[in-house]
Amino acid sequence: MLTVDLGNSRLKACLWGRSGASFDCVARWEADAAELEGFEGWLAHRRAPLAALASVAARAHTERVLALLAARCERTFLGPDSGLEIRCSEPDRVGADRLYAAAGAADLAGRSCLVVDAGTALTVDAVLVSADARAFLGGAIAPGPRLSAAALAAGTARLPRVEPRAGAPALGTITEEAIQAGVVVGFRGAAELLVEELAREVRFEAAPVVLTGGAREFLLVPRPFTARALTVVPDLVHQGLLAALLRVADARPAP
Repeated sequence: MLTVDLGNSRLKACLWGRSGASFDCVARWEADAAELEGFEGWLAHRRAPLAALASVAARAHTERVLALLAARCERTFLGPDSGLEIRCSEPDRVGADRLYAAAGAADLAGRSCLVVDAGTALTVDAVLVSADARAFLGGAIAPGPRLSAAALAAGTARLPRVEPRAGAPALGTITEEAIQAGVVVGFRGAAELLVEELAREVRFEAAPVVLTGGAREFLLVPRPFTARALTVVPDLVHQGLLAALLRVADARPAP
């Protein structure tokens, strides 16, 4: 099984191999989303009967990745059924990365939970898991630390571009340190407040948090969400995609 997450800035792939009754990620690819030559070379040495792609990229770029997968896989699925009901006003506009992260978190937690995906953007979402429903309720989207730093540099005349550093203190004594403080500490504060406000609004008082995303280290120093159980899952989107792909495989008619 091959799962591919095509994001705003990164392309990530996991090749899954069976280990007893479960699957393990046996090979990975991660690079800039535009680096398709390298991805094609990585695929050339691998073959999988089924592949699933989740994409938030432009249609033309998504189609290029789909073509690469179709050349190496027997069947390729773009956005297979996540297994979640989408209780949003515009379900077709929910980002695939948010949806599969939510599906992976629901499987992992086995109960209603809050999903924090820290990457180019920060998303905080609520997932309902009950005896008779599994549903994506929606949530919030905010800029990630690098996007915030870039916006400050682009939108002002004299503020420099800085590379955010996880664990930066709140007290900055020079301009660059002050930007670090605002971006890094502000990012952590936004994530924590969004979790608590979202939990209050959907009445998830004791819900755990499942954290994922390439910028998750910015939320781990110090330990966030101290009032809640926390699980960190680097491959959460891939976990949700894999579960969807397995459902597709189980639904195929026997030969």
